[in-house]
Amino acid sequence: MIEPASNVVAFRRRDTAGPSRHPKSILEAVYTAGSLTLRGDDLATKTAAVMLHGFGFLIIDEVLADGSLRPLKRGEARRAMDRPWRLSKPPYSGEAGVPDADGAFVKP
Repeated sequence: MIEPASNVVAFRRRDTAGPSRHPKSILEAVYTAGSLTLRGDDLATKTAAVMLHGFGFLIIDEVLADGSLRPLKRGEARRAMDRPWRLSKPPYSGEAGVPDADGAFVKP
């Protein structure tokens, strides 16, 4: 008798291009550290960052091939999705990219 082909399906973890993050966690990470770098292929996080950039909560800088940064204006970010980015905290008080943590994670 001929046995039918196996119907066992291997459930493997899918390899994603990068972590997808909720906009709130992106803001928390950027405001705590001052800035956050994103890989060129992390489209889910970049899409959320574009929305936050449009509302004025983030500054997006494109990382060029020589390592220099070019600030992206609103509307330019969608055309630069293939390059690495640096997300920074806007300069509400002082300088852009200065963290708000101020020792919040230091044990007393």
